[in-house]
Amino acid sequence: MQDTLSSGESTELVGLWRRRQQLSPDEMGRMYAIVGGALRSCSPPELKVLGESRQELVAQFIYVKVLRLDADPDDSDDGAGPATDGHSAPSTAFALCAYFRRYLIDCTRASSFRRKLSIGDQVSEAQLDAQLGSQGAPDDDCLAEHGLSESRVQGLARAFIAGLPEPERLLLCEGFGKEAAGGLSGIASRHAIASYHYRAGRLGLVHKRTGLPADYARTLLGGWIQGTLGIAISPDNMPAILQVFKILGAEASYA
Repeated sequence: MQDTLSSGESTELVGLWRRRQQLSPDEMGRMYAIVGGALRSCSPPELKVLGESRQELVAQFIYVKVLRLDADPDDSDDGAGPATDGHSAPSTAFALCAYFRRYLIDCTRASSFRRKLSIGDQVSEAQLDAQLGSQGAPDDDCLAEHGLSESRVQGLARAFIAGLPEPERLLLCEGFGKEAAGGLSGIASRHAIASYHYRAGRLGLVHKRTGLPADYARTLLGGWIQGTLGIAISPDNMPAILQVFKILGAEASYA
């Protein structure tokens, strides 16, 4: 059985959809509630294939495809779903479920680079060590290729952390630097962080499955790695990026 939208919710959704890249935080929350409620009983078969929690995939879908918070305001839609004008906005739970399923299908088509390491996912210390060990090059060599040293990255990491707004700093320090109970949602609950998934996406702690390396470069973390450290976000630079993540995680743990 599929959840349905009331006539009032349907009208409200269309109005919000028309302005979905210019919404206030309260309007974002309302959009999230309407779409999340409509998808409560939507269970496409791709959910089982992806092996992630349904709640997290719905959150990613709303972040990437509904609110389109990672897109430039002047960008047009990519054709994967309904257009942004009011006439094409989905007004039924069935339409939203179909749109959600198309997103899940896109998620299964990740490239080998994203399968190797989905930059932005919460990575444990052991996983970073395993990835770094498989690269073959010593830590100093990875950074030296970009004119960096471990101490230099440590200092820049501390400055980056200190310059973040408090909500983003809490998400980074507890979600990236430590093994936080409950993941990002647990951190948000403990510190009453509103719109945490939006903040985590902008920061670079979560990254859409279908995104390219260039997309990650537009996050705060990706921009810092590429702009401040001078390491381009590309598969060839994975050893250096992994080493930066390891150093940043250590500094975040102390912050």
